[in-house]
Amino acid sequence: MAFDFLVPVADQVLAHNEFLPLQALGRHIHIHTEKDGLPVLANASFAILGVNESRNAFEKKPEKLDINQIRIQLYRLMMGNWDATLVDLGDIEEGETVEDTYFVVKEIVAGLLEEKIIPIVIGPTQD
Repeated sequence: MAFDFLVPVADQVLAHNEFLPLQALGRHIHIHTEKDGLPVLANASFAILGVNESRNAFEKKPEKLDINQIRIQLYRLMMGNWDATLVDLGDIEEGETVEDTYFVVKEIVAGLLEEKIIPIVIGPTQD
């Protein structure tokens, strides 16, 4: 299954998350870690997915995007008054070809939508 291609969230992000206040968004996200594996998707409303692919970028040499830094800032946001379950599935690394990466992204997004989970895709380009 395409979920096998997901790489856990970096330890750097997890370390920052430990020092956040209890009201921070990161303290309420179920995170894909090396230790615990993928989070349970049952009852999830939103799923964060990092995609490290930029080979088809409009600009020939786009700036390198550090998805971990985006996660750190996202996790720092404060919780709103909502009852939604968030999961962070980790990252999809570049495949052998761009088409390989696109295939995995499509499969994961389709699986999430089938389960009525809204994907939040973070990546360096819009392709």
